[in-house]
Amino acid sequence: MAEDILKQTAPQVPAPPKKKHKVSVVAIILAIILAISLILLGERIIFDLNRVANPIVEQTAKADSDYYGSSVFSQRSMVYEKSALSDVRVYYPQEKKGDYLLYKTLIHGAFIIPAFLLTFILYYFVFLKTEGSKYKVLAGGYMAFAFWMILRLLIETAHFIIVQYKSAAVYIILVALVLIFTGLIVVIQKKLHQREAQ
Repeated sequence: MAEDILKQTAPQVPAPPKKKHKVSVVAIILAIILAISLILLGERIIFDLNRVANPIVEQTAKADSDYYGSSVFSQRSMVYEKSALSDVRVYYPQEKKGDYLLYKTLIHGAFIIPAFLLTFILYYFVFLKTEGSKYKVLAGGYMAFAFWMILRLLIETAHFIIVQYKSAAVYIILVALVLIFTGLIVVIQKKLHQREAQ
């Protein structure tokens, strides 16, 4: 009780202001370029992973090649998917479209979810854990990449559900994403409340 009275009568000393690091315009521009470069790199990686690892893919060819005239294409109903960053096309049978989309979503999820988690760990240690870090702008570029990729995975998963609503693998990815985002929100809010309490 005596301690409470002393605390009330003692003059309050204001806390020293937190040191803020300035961010240059050039650093912001470079962080934007970094984010765009990472997004393009991520898009190329997930396309190539799908091209190489998807068991439904039967043929890959450049857009200028004459795969349309080949006997394989004319005998079967084949469809293709083209990369936005190259002229490579991935061919698969029309009747296996659901299986192709399932494997594609799983392959993309196997890359995007760990990449997102690693990027968030980087963000956590640079932006949240280290107060006044001068590298916050760098973490912003990586987080822009991570959110782009996770949004892309959510759109792909939604597309798969619309096209073919029959596999439990989609539910696994969605539940994993719900758990990840719930955990990340809890971590961020806990850190913010710790800062306010100090």
